[in-house]
Amino acid sequence: MAAADPNESLNLRPLGMVEKNPTALKLILGGKLRELRAAAGLDPADVDGRLGFSRSKTSRIELGRHGCKRVDALALLGLYGVDDEERIEEFLRLVDQSRRADWWRSFNDVLSDFFTPLVALESAAERIRTYEPFYVPGLLQTPAYTRAVIQAGPGHLLPHDVMRRVELRQERQRQLDQPDAPYLWAMIDESVLMRTVGGREVMRAQLEHLIELMDRPRVTLQIAPLDVSAAVGVGTGVTYLRFALSDLKDAVYIEHLTDSTFTQKPQIVEQYRNMLDRLGACALTPGQSLGVLQKRLSDC
Repeated sequence: MAAADPNESLNLRPLGMVEKNPTALKLILGGKLRELRAAAGLDPADVDGRLGFSRSKTSRIELGRHGCKRVDALALLGLYGVDDEERIEEFLRLVDQSRRADWWRSFNDVLSDFFTPLVALESAAERIRTYEPFYVPGLLQTPAYTRAVIQAGPGHLLPHDVMRRVELRQERQRQLDQPDAPYLWAMIDESVLMRTVGGREVMRAQLEHLIELMDRPRVTLQIAPLDVSAAVGVGTGVTYLRFALSDLKDAVYIEHLTDSTFTQKPQIVEQYRNMLDRLGACALTPGQSLGVLQKRLSDC
């Protein structure tokens, strides 16, 4: 059987929004280099030795943890037998794109390490599905509601830090307000609507905002009644990222009390996707959910 042509293996589909996301590009390019290395019958240590890389540099590049320089990309592609000049040049163009600064870097002062993977990749997703048992999902919050949630959290934050966290959440929302942004499917536990977060006026404005968002074609909102969420047993906040490109594995972000888990392990991702499927099937329809929101607003 003839060996696979490494030039064909380098083929990348049109990337769309992903091309604007340096973190996603690093993961895709690293994955392509990993495939080429495996096809060449080499392990990462072999590559490090042959190219004079520092220990584990090849692995870090393949995992998207280390930005790949043009000179490193050329050396790797040459070692793997890629010689199609047009495809090499396209790959190098994407390498340059991947080395741009991510927008969220300017929020490093308030961005926790465990939260960074979600913020870095959510705008590259084709679809975002999220369930929240305690608060309105962050991507649907008003600034005043966000401020109230942050101030109610653990620890004492200075006013400047609170403001920066509110700004970060607003910027995340703006990233998802582009023409080719992901579809957002949000499910909110019914108990969330019973909590008057930030006071009556803040809650009224938040309910009005949710009602307005339901008119957007890229937003689907469902309310999960108490008996439904109890039966399905999600129990914690979950966000699932679905990517259009097979080169990016789907991911889930799972919230805990003081930290979170972000994983792309297929078995775990599938478990949470199935759980969200069951919850969505049992939750109120968008039309019924709109009625619940309107009723809650009239009572608030």
